[in-house]
Amino acid sequence: MNILGEISCFGLCLESSHLAPFVVSLVVISISLLAASLMVRGPKHRLLIFVSAQITVLLAIIATFYLMKCDGMLTTYLYLIYAAMSSILVFGVHRFYDRVMIRRLNAKPAGNIVEWVQGFVSQLTAATVYYYDSAAPRAFAAGRSIFISIGLLEILNDDELRAVLAHEAWHIRNNSRMPYLRQLALMTFSSHKKSELEYMADCFAAEIAGSEALSSAHDKLDKVFI
Repeated sequence: MNILGEISCFGLCLESSHLAPFVVSLVVISISLLAASLMVRGPKHRLLIFVSAQITVLLAIIATFYLMKCDGMLTTYLYLIYAAMSSILVFGVHRFYDRVMIRRLNAKPAGNIVEWVQGFVSQLTAATVYYYDSAAPRAFAAGRSIFISIGLLEILNDDELRAVLAHEAWHIRNNSRMPYLRQLALMTFSSHKKSELEYMADCFAAEIAGSEALSSAHDKLDKVFI
C-alpha cells in the first residue's frame, strides 16, 4: 500500500471508529499543553508541561495505529522499527557512553592534577571526575562520569571550577531520566527541552558555588566561543 492509500485508509478508519473523538481530544490536549509550556515561566513547570504534551502526542500516535484496520500498513511497520532501533541506541549509549569517552579521550582521574575536585563532586553525587588533554575549555557529564579539559582548568579559578562541576553534578544526579526524555522526544518527533535542563543545572550550581562564580565562569567560556 502506498502512502496516499495509507492516508485514505486512516481517514476511513478514523471516520468509522468510535475512538475518533478520543484521538481528536488527545491532539487538542497536546496542542494546548504545548502552548501552555511556552507561556509558563518556571523552567521546571515548563519542562513538566512539555513532557506531558509529548506523552499525549505518543498516546495519540498509538491510538491512531490502533485504529488502522488495513493490512500491510508500511507506516506502522516503519514506526515500530524506528522506535525499537532508537530505544536500543539511546539506552545503549547512555549505559556505555562514559566508558567509550574515557578510552577515546584517554581520560585520567582529575584528582591526579587537582586534588580537591573529586572530593567536592563526591559530596554532590556519585560520579568520577576525569580530565583529558584538550586546549578547548570543555566540561560534560556522561553516565556516572564528569569530564573536564586541560583548557578549562587553565582559564577557571577554583570557585568558577566548582560552579562548573556543580552544574555537571546536577546532570549526573538527573541522568537516569535523560534516556527516557530523549526516547520520548524521538518517538514524538520533538525536542527534549535541553535549555530548561541547562537552566536548572545552573540554578543548582549557583546554590552550591554562588551565582557570582557561575556568572564569571559563563563569561569566560562565552568569550572563548564567541
